[in-house]
This record gives sequence, structure tokens and C-alpha cells, in this order.
Amino acid sequence: MNLIKIRDRGLSPELKEVSQLAQERAKNFFMSKQLYCSEAVLVTLNHGLGGELTDELAVRLSSTLPEGLAGSGCLCGSLGGAILALGLFLGRDRPCGQCDKHHALTGTRELHDLFKKRFGATCCRVLSRKVKDLPKQHFEQCAGLTGFAAGLAAEIILRERPRIIKQVDYAFLKKRESKMISLVRKAVNSMIF
Repeated sequence: MNLIKIRDRGLSPELKEVSQLAQERAKNFFMSKQLYCSEAVLVTLNHGLGGELTDELAVRLSSTLPEGLAGSGCLCGSLGGAILALGLFLGRDRPCGQCDKHHALTGTRELHDLFKKRFGATCCRVLSRKVKDLPKQHFEQCAGLTGFAAGLAAEIILRERPRIIKQVDYAFLKKRESKMISLVRKAVNSMIF
């Protein structure tokens, strides 16, 4: 599995490990075709970092974002899923005018800027321009973007809310599934529903 290295930004070894595991888990969800990019990122971060959403709700909330906002080619879905995760962990919990919005907004800006610096764009259409007619390469590129967005968002979340490290679900983050398992799961689900 080719993973994109997230540069060392002064995180403790434990925080680096969680960030790397989140990167690998989100990429695995995408590569095994269980979840689209945005779904893979939000489910990984919500479940792995102890968020309050069920996996089903995390999927529903992020299901409109893949393929650059539902195929429009705009914001990269993996970046959109990562932004939702930042809101979940760093966002305000009540309407209050000028309450502390620092963490969510600065974290989102940092995520956006680092993603753009690394890949040259945040727009799906631009990111996929060179591979849009090459399905295998397009899929692999999106998998890399998915992993990177999840790992970077995990890094920002854990840096801003270090107490979250106590609720990390390492077993979930370390789990990997194959495409075959995913196909069996989809077949069973289609028979049930």
C-alpha cells in the first residue's frame, strides 16, 4: 500500500501513529470499495477517534460529497469528508454568535491549505484531470487523496484536542478488509434490504 507521508509537525509518536492508522484505514475503506472517499474519511475519523455518530449516520452525512460534490467536479470529496470530521470534533456545539470558533475554522483553513500545497488543487475536476480517462490510475489517486485527507485531519484534531487520544479505537483503525470481503458484505446487504 503506497501511503503519502504526512510531514512531521512536532506530534508525539502516539499522535503520529493514530494519524498514520487513520490514513491507512480510510484508504482501505476506499480501496476495498466499501465506501466512497468522503464516507471513508468521516467514518474512519468518527469511529476511530470516538465521535458520537453511528457509522450509518456518518455515511449518510458524507454521501453527497464524493466525486467533487456529487459528480459536479468541485471540492474533492475526501477533503469534504475531512472538513466534516473537523466540524464534528472541533466545531461549536451551540449557536452563540462569536463563541470560540477558532479551532474549527483555523483547523479547516490549515487542512485546506496543506491539501492544496501537497496536491496543487482542492477541486476534484482539477485533481483528476490527468487520470480521468484512466480508471485504474484515477481510482488509485483518489485512494491516496482519501488516506491523506483522513491522516491530516486526524493530526489536526488530535493536536487541537489531545484528550481525544484516550478514546481512540485502535482495533478499528488497524482493521483491514479485502475487496472480496466487501463484495460478500454488499451481496448479503442487498439480499437483506
